[in-house]
Amino acid sequence: MRFDSGLLLLCSLVLLLESCSESNKVSGGTIEDQNALLEKQVNDWYNYGLDLNEAAYAKIDGGRLAVLDDGSGARAECTADSASIAMTIQISGSVAVTTLKAEGLEQSCDSAFAEFKTNCDNKSNSEFFTLSEGCKEGTFDAACRVKAIESDSANILITYFSAIATNRCFEMSRNAQNSTGRGVTPSSSSKVSESSSSSSAGGRESVSTLSPSDTAVTIKDEQTLENYVLQYASSADQLSFDEHVIAYNGLPGMNCIDFAELTLKVNTMELKSPLVKIEGNDIPQCFPMTAKIMKNRLKEKNESCQYFITFVDGGGLLTGSVLSHVADGELEFTKVKPSGECVSTDDYFSVFFLIEDCKNEIMSTEPQVTHKTYESEFWKCEDGNYNPNPKANPYGEWFRESLLL
Repeated sequence: MRFDSGLLLLCSLVLLLESCSESNKVSGGTIEDQNALLEKQVNDWYNYGLDLNEAAYAKIDGGRLAVLDDGSGARAECTADSASIAMTIQISGSVAVTTLKAEGLEQSCDSAFAEFKTNCDNKSNSEFFTLSEGCKEGTFDAACRVKAIESDSANILITYFSAIATNRCFEMSRNAQNSTGRGVTPSSSSKVSESSSSSSAGGRESVSTLSPSDTAVTIKDEQTLENYVLQYASSADQLSFDEHVIAYNGLPGMNCIDFAELTLKVNTMELKSPLVKIEGNDIPQCFPMTAKIMKNRLKEKNESCQYFITFVDGGGLLTGSVLSHVADGELEFTKVKPSGECVSTDDYFSVFFLIEDCKNEIMSTEPQVTHKTYESEFWKCEDGNYNPNPKANPYGEWFRESLLL
């Protein structure tokens, strides 16, 4: 089964105990006893990672992130003015639990809670838990336990969780208002379809079985490919996307991974980057914001235009990715790394690119692929953590600025 990117935003302690669903509660004892046991277990999930010492956490923009040494779990905490969220994940055997606790979300509270619950309910072999029973004064808690995940997916899920947490904390920090956190949300649907994310990154656990809803996608005018590279380079002369590239998604939802693997029949776990032709109406699967921008444009575009997607190993945290050259039979990817001493991971997950070819120049779908590295001079780590400065966001969905014209 697969994970939902909304699920991967969240997460918590997994206990290899009997399920506490209605159909599998502990035997014996009163209903009050059973409810007390359930409440204790759920609170244990929420409290996962609270006993970690400060040295276990790495700073990220807007918060902090801790990943257990054995790769079985992680905890992230984000704050922005009066808003805060705590996300956890723990994987044990074939069971995974994800949790989300939020405070001070105000306007976004109901939608964030509803999205988490929907994502959980849409999964087979899943159980949803909450003690708050919804939002109360901008605060809620939610947990989801999923059984029968694949045995080799733990590293992928933890890596993807780390990327999502980094992105969410960054978004909260960037979008925070001066005196409140009311404008922010930990959910993915209003940002990118994780969405995200979740997405699982490059892998086997499903993050979303639902197609992105056009009405749920918010267009962020500032998230252009041109602005993406200016986070790392002073000009496009130093670093740029090829002119054929019209979108990038560094945190694709599992609806994208499922589409690639189940519909297009490509293995996103393979360390190669094929060009896969898609139809214009398939663009929302991996690039929902770009598709919304292009909605009317596609109707007017010359029908001879063809569209391709490709993907590449997104590398460890934190790493930017640029598709710097596209030609018939050729792809060149540039991995962007911060300078200085940065903590990073080497776990694999895929980032996706959308290519538009209106001159029918691209014929080969098995290009020769080359890789190079660009080390940013001003995006750097100074104290060996996840927090290079100035702030940059390697993830999320970005699109060609000219699409807005």
